[in-house]
Amino acid sequence: MLLTGSELRAIFRWQCPFGEPGGLVGPGARRTILAANANMPVEIFGRAMVMAASSGDGSPIIIQLSYNALETIGGSASTIPAITGAQRFDVPDPLVSGATIAAGLVDEFTEHYGAECVALSLDHFTVPEFNPGQRAEPSHMASTNLARSQIQDASEVAAQVLGEQARPRDEIARQYVEYLCSEQYAWFKREFLAVVGAISPAWGMIDTEKLPPLLDFVVTRDISHAIREDLGNTDMMLEAEYGATGQSGKAVPYEMLQGDSLSRFADEVATFVEYTGADGIAYPIGMEHAARKGEEHQPDTLRLETVQSRILQRTGRYVPFAQHGGTGAAFLARGLVGKNNVNTKFLVTAASAFYNWVKGHGQDILAGEKKASGTEMYAQVVREVAAECVSKLEEAGTLGATPDCLVAMVEEEETL
Repeated sequence: MLLTGSELRAIFRWQCPFGEPGGLVGPGARRTILAANANMPVEIFGRAMVMAASSGDGSPIIIQLSYNALETIGGSASTIPAITGAQRFDVPDPLVSGATIAAGLVDEFTEHYGAECVALSLDHFTVPEFNPGQRAEPSHMASTNLARSQIQDASEVAAQVLGEQARPRDEIARQYVEYLCSEQYAWFKREFLAVVGAISPAWGMIDTEKLPPLLDFVVTRDISHAIREDLGNTDMMLEAEYGATGQSGKAVPYEMLQGDSLSRFADEVATFVEYTGADGIAYPIGMEHAARKGEEHQPDTLRLETVQSRILQRTGRYVPFAQHGGTGAAFLARGLVGKNNVNTKFLVTAASAFYNWVKGHGQDILAGEKKASGTEMYAQVVREVAAECVSKLEEAGTLGATPDCLVAMVEEEETL
C-alpha cells in the first residue's frame, strides 16, 4: 500500500529539525526524505526506487511523477509520434492515463517488494505563463467578479509584507483577472485536479515560480481551495513555490540575504504559506535544475534556517522545504531540507548503464545475439539505478528508517 498524505505528514513531523522551543536539533539527528523522479520506463525507474526503499530495514521514499513524464507514459500523439504510414495514435486524456499506469505499477512494485513507506508525488505541474502584453482566450466557465475578489483579498494580505506595490494598478489588475479567467488557466486547473482525483497522491506540486508574487498568492490559494473543497481531498500535501530556481546553463541570479532583508523575505514566505494553506514550500536557495557532472551549488543554509523557523512560528505547523535541483547540491542540508528532489542523477545513471552495456556488447547486439540484447541489459540498469538510490537515501539520513517511520505513523493516528 502506498502512503497517504496523512501518513506522509506524520513522517515529516517525525523528522522535523526544530525541537522545543523551536531550536534546531543536532546535525547528527537531522533527516531528509528522498523524492526520486520516476520517468519512462516506469518498469525501470519505479522498480529500482522501490527496490532501494525495501532493502534492509526499509527506507521512506517519495516517488515523483512529473507532468512531462505522465504525458509521455500516457502516450499522447504529440509525445509519441505515429510510425510513418500507420494510423495516428491518440489518447483522449494522456495525463490521467499516464498517472493511472504509473501509479498502478509503483503500487504493484511496492506490494511485490514489501516496501512499507513509499509515497507518490506529482511534480512540476506548471501553471500557464503570465504574458501581460498578450490577450488570453477567455473561459466561459470563469467568473470575473470572483477573480477580482480573489485579487483584492490577496493584495490586502500581501501588502502587509510586500508594501503598497502588492496592490496592483488598474491595468495590472485587469490583466490578472484576464489570466485567472483564461481558458489556459482553466485547462491547467482541470488537468491537475483530474490527475489528483485519479490517483490520490500523497504530495502534489504546482510550479508557479515565474508568476508575479501577488498572482502566485492568488493561484496557489485557488488551487489549494479546489483540492480541499471541489475534490473533497483534505489528505494530499500541496507543495507551493515562491520564487524561481535556476536551470543549468540558464542561471537565475541569486542573492544571499542577511539581516533585515533576510527577515523581510522570511516574513514574505511565511505569510504566503499561511495565506495559501500550503503543506510544503520551495523557494530559491542557490540551486539549479538539471545540474551536469561537476556542477556544485552551495545551499544557503542561513536562508533555510531563517525562513523555515519563521514559517513554524507564524503558522504553528512544520512545513517541509522541498529542494529543487538536488542533483547539483554541493551537500544536502539535512533536516533544513525536508524533501530532496532528485531527477537528473537517476536519468544519467540509467543512460550511462545502457551506454556501458551497449559499448561492451555492441558487436554481439549488431550480430543479432539474443543474450546481449535481452533482459539482462535492463536488469543491469535497474540494479545501477537502485544502487544510486540507496546512496541518496544514505545521504538523506533515512536509510533503514522505515521502523521509526511506522512508529511515527501509529503515534500520529493515536493522537487524532
